Amino acid sequence: MIRVALRSVRAHLTQFLLTALAVVLGVTFLSGTLALRGVLSDTFSALTSSTLTADLYVEGEEVDSGGSDSAGTGLTGRVDASLARTVAAVDGVASAHPYSTVPVTLVGADSTPVASTGAPSMAIPMYPEASGEKLVAGRYPQAAGEVALESDAMDRSGLSVGDTTHLVVNGDPTEVSIVGEFSFGTSMAGATIVGMNPDWLMPIAAPDGPVETIAIRVAEGSSVDAVRSQVSALLPEDAQVRSRAEVLEDQNQAIERVLGYVQTFLLVFVILAMFVGSFIIMNTFAMNVRQRQKEFALLRAVGASPLSVFTTVLFQAIVIGSVGSILGVVCGAGLTAALVKVLEAFGMPLPTGVPMTRTVVVISILVGLAVTVVGALAPSRQAALTPPVEAMRDTSGAKEKPLVVRTVIGTGLAAVGLAGLLVSWHAESVSHRSLIMALGAACFLLGLLLSSPALSRSAVTALGMPLRIIRPGGRLAARSLAAAPRRTAATSAALVIGMALVCAGAIIASSMKASIADIVNNSMRADFLVGQISTTGQFTPIPAQMATEISNLDGVESTTGYASAIVSITGADGESSVGFATAIEPGPYAAAFDPGVTAGSFDDLDATHVAATKSSGLTMGEEITITGSTGSVVATVVALADAEGISASILTTPEVAAATGSLAGQVPSDPAQVLSSPQGVLVTLTDGASAPAVQEKIEQIVAPAYVFSVLDSQGLSDQIGSQANQMLAILYGLLGLSIVIAILGIVNTLILSVSERTREIGLMRAVGMSRSQLSGQIVSESVLTAVYGTVLGAAVGVLLAAALRALLAGQGLNSLVIPWGQLAAMVVIAVIVGVFAALWPAWRASRQPVLEAIATE
Repeated sequence: MIRVALRSVRAHLTQFLLTALAVVLGVTFLSGTLALRGVLSDTFSALTSSTLTADLYVEGEEVDSGGSDSAGTGLTGRVDASLARTVAAVDGVASAHPYSTVPVTLVGADSTPVASTGAPSMAIPMYPEASGEKLVAGRYPQAAGEVALESDAMDRSGLSVGDTTHLVVNGDPTEVSIVGEFSFGTSMAGATIVGMNPDWLMPIAAPDGPVETIAIRVAEGSSVDAVRSQVSALLPEDAQVRSRAEVLEDQNQAIERVLGYVQTFLLVFVILAMFVGSFIIMNTFAMNVRQRQKEFALLRAVGASPLSVFTTVLFQAIVIGSVGSILGVVCGAGLTAALVKVLEAFGMPLPTGVPMTRTVVVISILVGLAVTVVGALAPSRQAALTPPVEAMRDTSGAKEKPLVVRTVIGTGLAAVGLAGLLVSWHAESVSHRSLIMALGAACFLLGLLLSSPALSRSAVTALGMPLRIIRPGGRLAARSLAAAPRRTAATSAALVIGMALVCAGAIIASSMKASIADIVNNSMRADFLVGQISTTGQFTPIPAQMATEISNLDGVESTTGYASAIVSITGADGESSVGFATAIEPGPYAAAFDPGVTAGSFDDLDATHVAATKSSGLTMGEEITITGSTGSVVATVVALADAEGISASILTTPEVAAATGSLAGQVPSDPAQVLSSPQGVLVTLTDGASAPAVQEKIEQIVAPAYVFSVLDSQGLSDQIGSQANQMLAILYGLLGLSIVIAILGIVNTLILSVSERTREIGLMRAVGMSRSQLSGQIVSESVLTAVYGTVLGAAVGVLLAAALRALLAGQGLNSLVIPWGQLAAMVVIAVIVGVFAALWPAWRASRQPVLEAIATE
């Protein structure tokens, strides 16, 4: 039977190769995703290992996030820099140096900022006697105005040792000379690292004393454990000493968590693609079994058992799955190498070589094989149950079974799913709305796929009306599809799923942009926002001199700033969380930006009273403890804000900010200085002032810093909307995999359909149908199938997006916008796809010899 199976594969090579291609695509992205995770993991592990070279590190206590993750948040409090002198005096300590970084902007040789997508740009202190970096050229910075560049940053900047450029530190541009180039011996993953003399950097990075860490090098011959014990005895209660291995483990765990989220996100689309591919596999084998019904009957008639026939078909699936999976792994290695090159082009160089490990290879092959085998189980069972009497029929093939049971089950599931969607849509008070919606969407989609054959008959007839102008092919195409509803439904199923998700994504993205515009327009009372629009999480403070110049401009009525800091917030229940505390001037801020106060008043904010946002989960009157790098403050929530444009957990006065500091950076201890260099400035103009003229003047003031934008409400919403467009582009790219596989399914089905109807095609040619008319019929069938799947998928996408929008209304998704133009464009694209998918099958059908086709059984 194995020989029979292999001969069958060889005889139907084209069909099986197209089926294997669906497996190849799915396994390519699966293995590529797993391998890319390995590349990124190795890169960041090497990065942390190369940059953390001291033997011991003194840090603040780790911040408790209040979650279940034992690794915590990865954030630690700061320690007093003066501890470095105390630690350096311990026996066995070779050196102890305070260490802090500060965000900077390096200006390249082309007079533009050196940056890469998503990677930070920072300055680090360089201690020649204790640094882990290797000097490649030049020397270490020895004074203010001198810097050294990491090799990757040097390459991307176009600068070299001896050049002069500008470095923007805390918004202030400073002319610097490049005196050296250094390397950590590994890729910095796109980060721009600038080395500075510690005597110049540390007063900037830690003006009030607290630093990120103190790096300790143990003298040769001394015991690290003994030194650690002595140092630990000298530390205050809020500080700890940890070994290099412990710090590396924590850093790597934090990296692996982030990479795990990214991998999970990508694997969702891989699973979707494999799910879509399973429809193609099932459809291909089902049609192949129908065409070979007489062959299986003959095997049964000559003594083959049902198990033997079942094994024959299943073995074919194993062969196809194995070949497709192996080719997919090879293509996955190529895909990962291509992605590495793409990331390098975007300023994120990674090590060469793709870690296609044994685990990745085995998992990818097993998954590809499993999907293929599962997809072939039902057709294999159908082949095994073929009665021997079928061998006596004049023609091969079997009539399709009635659709009553399938339609009833599908309609019931769809009704249950629709009920779940409606409940999650309208019942705001019901618990577990997200779960109800997810289950409802799954049931609705599954029910729709089950009842699709019954639905396809009337839908294809209606959609085929415009194609009646193609005579006689258009009418014959609609009749052919209506006569084989199972085949039509199976062919379009992959497209239904893909288009449903694409359309839902387009609607959510359009709704998000409209909601953002509404939020900005309704909340922003000021005329301009001045600040940095960052995608890396770094925000450069606006220098005090620039902020003062802006406030003194003619036409400016008032300005107010804000500054955010990462703090730990402990509620009345004792649970802690890490969030942003935004320091503001309550009155001026509320006049420039509507905070959406739902309870209390901003007038009550002071050194012990704060406002909480809706996202924080805090309640009116609740007593909380706010902890930063410089201390803790017990405060009471006296106002609740419900403005979606505010991303902070709490809003505080400068007094609270000065008393607590920040877990991730230094906040001035003088309340008067907290907002002197704000992260953003809201500018309100006087009546009659020319907005374009004032905007131009502000842009001239902030131009030397390179990183600040001056945006009105429209510009701000456009800027945020462009980020939504980028997310949508990524979504389309990932969902494109399922669409490509769905198109392969149409091509595959048409080829099998042509083969299945060889005699019918021969008879039509014999009675006078021309080659062009026959091709028109095949093309019409493809177009109808593609349009049916697209229209049905779009309808499902609209329903899912509407329910999801209602679910996310509390997170600011207030508007539902259906981009009818985009949806119409998708239908047009479906027509084009249908035409191109049918070209090869149509050519094959029109080239069949008439007499041979008529003689086919």
